[in-house]
Amino acid sequence: MAKIPLRNLLSLIQKRFLQTNPTPSAASKPPPLKSALLTSPNSSPKSASVLNCLKSYGFETTQIATLVKKRPEILNCNVNTKLKPKLEYLIQKGFIGNLLSELIVSNPLILFRSMDSHIKPAFEFLSPLLNVEELLVAIKRSFSCLEFSCKSHDRMVYAVKTLKEIGFEPKQLRFIRALRVICSMSKSNWMKKVEVLMSLGWDKEEVFNTFRKDPTCLTYSEKRLSCLMDFYVNTMKLDAKTIIACPSLLNYSVDKRIIPRYKVLKVLRSMKLIKEDKKIVWAIPLSEKKFLKEYITKHRDKVPGLLDMYQHAAKQRKTTKGKNEKFDPKSASLTPVV
Repeated sequence: MAKIPLRNLLSLIQKRFLQTNPTPSAASKPPPLKSALLTSPNSSPKSASVLNCLKSYGFETTQIATLVKKRPEILNCNVNTKLKPKLEYLIQKGFIGNLLSELIVSNPLILFRSMDSHIKPAFEFLSPLLNVEELLVAIKRSFSCLEFSCKSHDRMVYAVKTLKEIGFEPKQLRFIRALRVICSMSKSNWMKKVEVLMSLGWDKEEVFNTFRKDPTCLTYSEKRLSCLMDFYVNTMKLDAKTIIACPSLLNYSVDKRIIPRYKVLKVLRSMKLIKEDKKIVWAIPLSEKKFLKEYITKHRDKVPGLLDMYQHAAKQRKTTKGKNEKFDPKSASLTPVV
């Protein structure tokens, strides 16, 4: 193929793909695709073939521009050996029309992975479990669902079997998240985490019910889970039902979030600035902005030092972390709030 000067290539692309009549106000700003090509260091004689290929598979101009911005190296791809085989395979798996372009634009990395060692094994495994629309949503949310599906066959079979026994439906999007969690640890580590919660009086069904609601809650180490549960049960006096109802409680840091917020709520309750029946667990999942607004800024006139106390508590726990100190609720002035 004869080499084409870049300026001529851009002119050709503009004529083929950007045949529009811009208004005077828009004339000063190049169209998205042209802009992406002008700023891309990867524009080459192959670029026209790549753009023709994507256009022929139904990609809109704006989608192509987004794709080039995300992965400029796509402009150097060989159409016949790299792009077309993968696009054709995805069409065979049901990604037709807009579904194909949505999939590629959301995760262009698919086009840069090996067909035989990555793409085919991943889709062959996931396709029987999820329909095309569900798989598209899963990949758009997390490309890692294709990554972990390439793990050893025996491990994947064990993971799927375990999740089905727990009560997950393969076509639920939460199944993908749970599968990723199970695949991220060994069988022994999985059992240790289950045993941590059971050692506190939970039965297996309560553990699995919590995991079904929020699979990420068991991604943490046994030490962290033990620390969290110790604080919730022995200091905050929460029962299993409360944590099962709000499993996201297991996702937060004791040092950075739970203790500082617990201290604030303890002060507000002692001064009767919040209702006794206002559950403390409602305050833990709040974003930092909402927590500050609802519990600190709102009461700054009556408790001027509240913000300083809150920030100091978080900073103090951070600076003392790793010094093998034993946590003592009394020394931290954290007597249980009923």
